[in-house]
Parts: sequence; C-alpha cells; structure tokens
Amino acid sequence: MRCSHCEKCCHDTEMQLCKADIARFERRGYEREDFVHRGADGIPRLRNKGEYCFFYDPEGRRCKEYSRRPLGCVIYPVSMRVDGEVVVDDLCPEASSVSREEIESNGRRLRMLLDTIALEMKMHGFHPK
Repeated sequence: MRCSHCEKCCHDTEMQLCKADIARFERRGYEREDFVHRGADGIPRLRNKGEYCFFYDPEGRRCKEYSRRPLGCVIYPVSMRVDGEVVVDDLCPEASSVSREEIESNGRRLRMLLDTIALEMKMHGFHPK
C-alpha cells in the first residue's frame, strides 16, 4: 500500500502507543506530555494538536516523523474490529490497494502490538475497562 497523504488517518487520531514508540520520540527530543495522552481506558495514545495528530504538519500535509512513526501508524490501514477480526479501515482511500499478504502480515503485527500494550498496561497497574 502506498500513502496518498490524504490526512484522514491523522485527523482526530486515537492511535495507541507502546513504550518503544514513546521512548523513540523522547530520544528525538520530544516531551512526553506534548505527544501522549492517556485515553479513558488508561492506554497511552497520540495526542491531537487541534484536529490533527501532534506530529502532523497541516501546511506540508505530511507527518513530521513519518519515517519514525508509531508502529500502529506503520500497520494502518490494517485495523482490528472489537470482535478481533482483522480488517482494512475503509476510511483510508488506499484501502483497496492493500494486498491479502499485507493484511495477514500486518494483522499479525497488530495483534503483537496490542498484546504488548496490554502487557505494558498490566505491568504498570493500568487495567483497561
């Protein structure tokens, strides 16, 4: 799949972050409170600045950290429904260009990412509702 830079996935994002994502941005000089917020479920997520992800540059219509973006953003538009089914988010205009192999591969990566985040939450005393 190729990103068309439509900005839809960067608008009002709820992207979950793992510890490795957060540490990578902190090493780049970002302050955690600038780019992370905890959702009602306690999970760290990308903070929005206005209507867009903290890292999105609306003038350039690009992510300022695209090459170092969070793993969830790399995996997108492969997503998971509440029932656990791996799907392609039809919000993405390039959704039809995602191959079956990409869906399967990124579905596995997504499951591992979500398991990692759940484990990190458990280890730090956060228990999703």
